[in-house]
Amino acid sequence: MTSTETARRPDSGRVPPGAGRVARVMSSRGLALFSETIVVSLAVAVLSIPAVTALPALAAGSAHLRRHVEGESDSLAELGRDFLRALRSGWVWGVGAAAAFAAISATLTSPLIAGMPGGEVFRWVSAVLGAGIAVILLRAAADWTPACPSWSALIRGAADRSRRDLTGTLLLLLALGLAGVVVWMFAPLMVLVPGMLVLAGRAVVGRAQ
Repeated sequence: MTSTETARRPDSGRVPPGAGRVARVMSSRGLALFSETIVVSLAVAVLSIPAVTALPALAAGSAHLRRHVEGESDSLAELGRDFLRALRSGWVWGVGAAAAFAAISATLTSPLIAGMPGGEVFRWVSAVLGAGIAVILLRAAADWTPACPSWSALIRGAADRSRRDLTGTLLLLLALGLAGVVVWMFAPLMVLVPGMLVLAGRAVVGRAQ
């Protein structure tokens, strides 16, 4: 065999350049974070079934994701314990949040509102109010830790940061918009929305620290 033929023969033992890159991505922490986000999303979705428990469930999911990123214990049992802690201290806020979003959803979907004078304006005001409440609650849930003494202080702090950190607020609004698009495109993907929102909230909190 000539040297030219040897040079042209493919090297069966050589790893394609793209394969090494794929292997690095597949073994990176990014993939681990992605899979943990899915776990958190499913757990939060199940814990949020009663609706009034959605806010404590988001707080527990955010605490779980923070522990995972920081290399602390991130078992599902710990997530469940965090959920019970957040529920005991913040059930009133959970009920209030569920009631507020039920009222806003009814306003946005009710045909009676559309027939009222100024009904469309009222709908837009309700949508903006709902988005603002959602941003504040996402920030509060992302900031929650088992050591938090009061959900009231947490909500007030989140409202203040939402006003001062406009970039973070816009990022959370974008996350909410993308979540809405995902559900609109394929409703069963709703179970992945909690993880998306938890990840967005933790990213905004981490960005501000």
